[in-house]
Amino acid sequence: MFEDFEEDTSRHLSTDHEIDQIFADDESLAYGFYSMLITYEDHYNNIQNKYKGLTITWVLATFIAIGYMLSGYEKALFINPLLIILFLTILSSFGVCLLWFLDAGVYESLIFSIWQETHKLEEKHSSLGKSHHLTESMFKGFEKQKIFHGVFYAYLVFFLLFIGICSLSIYLFFISKWMPLFSIPLVLSILFIINKYSKTTFRK
Repeated sequence: MFEDFEEDTSRHLSTDHEIDQIFADDESLAYGFYSMLITYEDHYNNIQNKYKGLTITWVLATFIAIGYMLSGYEKALFINPLLIILFLTILSSFGVCLLWFLDAGVYESLIFSIWQETHKLEEKHSSLGKSHHLTESMFKGFEKQKIFHGVFYAYLVFFLLFIGICSLSIYLFFISKWMPLFSIPLVLSILFIINKYSKTTFRK
């Protein structure tokens, strides 16, 4: 009974792979090269998804730390909790920017180099299909096809820094009512920088 069960389930294991025989003709070699490129493309896409998941976890952990600072347990500290919140948001923003660089700056470039090769293979060998050509036609008319990566990270960085600036503004308000006005240039500067880098991080 167990032998029959193992025989049935072994055909559906996620580790099983179908091995295609490659011959010396051009079409067969192109298919083998194309399959290898698709494998690397999927691998880098999975890494990008993991970086985005790590970024969300990072931001949620920052919110938990901010909640702890506002819960009242921070009274034993000798530093104003508003300044600690500012420090936390700055550190968290640096962490998100690092993941942003790895995702959009490194792995997106690798994916694009693979995409160019697969695009060329599809042009030369019709038997490979036109999946990358269809993707290109779907995004035709968009100035930045990969803008999602920039928007995803840029909004999180701005949100974190905005919370930090709000915390700083409240701290300055308790010192003098007019001092929070210094926060306005900071917000505008952050908006300008994030908007600039969210567009230039990607290839044109």
